[in-house]
Amino acid sequence: MKIRVLGIVLVLALVLSSCATETDINEKNEDGSPIWTTIVPQSNRYVYGVGSAKLQTEQNSRTAADANARADLSRKLQVMMSDAVATYSNDSEGQMLSAFEQITVQTVSISIRGIKTEQRWTAPDGTVWSLVSVSVKDLDDIYELEANEYKNKVAKDQVILQERYLELLENIAQAEAQAAAAAAGEAPVVEGDINLILQGASADDLRAAAKARYDEENSSMEAILGAISPEDLGAAIAAGFAASGYDLT
Repeated sequence: MKIRVLGIVLVLALVLSSCATETDINEKNEDGSPIWTTIVPQSNRYVYGVGSAKLQTEQNSRTAADANARADLSRKLQVMMSDAVATYSNDSEGQMLSAFEQITVQTVSISIRGIKTEQRWTAPDGTVWSLVSVSVKDLDDIYELEANEYKNKVAKDQVILQERYLELLENIAQAEAQAAAAAAGEAPVVEGDINLILQGASADDLRAAAKARYDEENSSMEAILGAISPEDLGAAIAAGFAASGYDLT
């Protein structure tokens, strides 16, 4: 899988030759405004986000502009990562697609902790502009780690699911035994949750329903565990960003 993903994206990289062109963020437009207020900076090592705001005070404008810039950068990272793993997750849907989305969101969340405010600029009309950046270094490793964490969580949830299933079977068995004893006059009828379990259904029906539900959820978890390869996902991220001209080393 890893070789196939790398092969596809490397071929695309050679065909498209889409290397990111470095932008000098200190360059100015003719009106004296920073170049990045009109052109989103490009780099092979950083992803940039740009935001602006004009509120009642300059401080509030600055805070809002920074927040907008961070949001812009986060959206870009999420789109880029989603595109990078598109080939890997192309046939995914439902819970599987949700799993890839959660891994991507968590990776973005961790990555933006390293956001740096590069520059701010206040326009003559009072609008504050903000430029932020984040390094793409090791994004593939971060994604791989998050994919592994997600798999570990699913594995733990699978254990909990099994424990709850076995507990339910035990409760049904206890309710069945108590009902049989009460029917035979060997024990008083006990009012409580266990006996209520049997109201309107036989113990066998309840066991069958519990097993069907368990099998469905467990099968879904098994599919996720089998489909998610942290190493392959990390390779997909590396190849995808490389095809767009980024250097993650």
